[in-house]
Amino acid sequence: MRPEPHRSSKPLALVLALLCATVATGCASLPDTDAGESGAAPHADAGPPARNAAAETLQAAIGAARPRQSNLPRARNLLQGLLSAEDPDSLALQPYARALLEQIQERQRLAGLNDRLGQQLERSAAALKDSEQRNESLQRKLDALVEIERSLAPPALQPSAPRTLPQ
Repeated sequence: MRPEPHRSSKPLALVLALLCATVATGCASLPDTDAGESGAAPHADAGPPARNAAAETLQAAIGAARPRQSNLPRARNLLQGLLSAEDPDSLALQPYARALLEQIQERQRLAGLNDRLGQQLERSAAALKDSEQRNESLQRKLDALVEIERSLAPPALQPSAPRTLPQ
């Protein structure tokens, strides 16, 4: 029986698919380098190819959502703008944008849970420290009471020889 893949591998696969789609979209917009036209060099003076605005938006959102330089609100806004667009390029990328937006929402939800759990852990640690201090104080008081009892107790009576009744 094969173990089930780790849950985080699915979002990683989606991000990789998004990157592949954006690269493919970028490559599709490159000019044709076929030199069949009059034997001249292909459009050397034409400048850079026109960029796909939807792909750029998706790339910007992916960049903003990176874990180390995370700007999740910005990435979320970019993706929501892409999802609301009606142009054909945006419509083609909307499934990827939806998947990335779901990941971002889940990351934000988990970050909130992490913060709350961290605060709860701090409160629990403080309560534990207070309990330990109260326990030590009560133990000291109990030890003091035991010492007082020892000092007040009369000396132990020595057992006397059994008495015999007069006959």
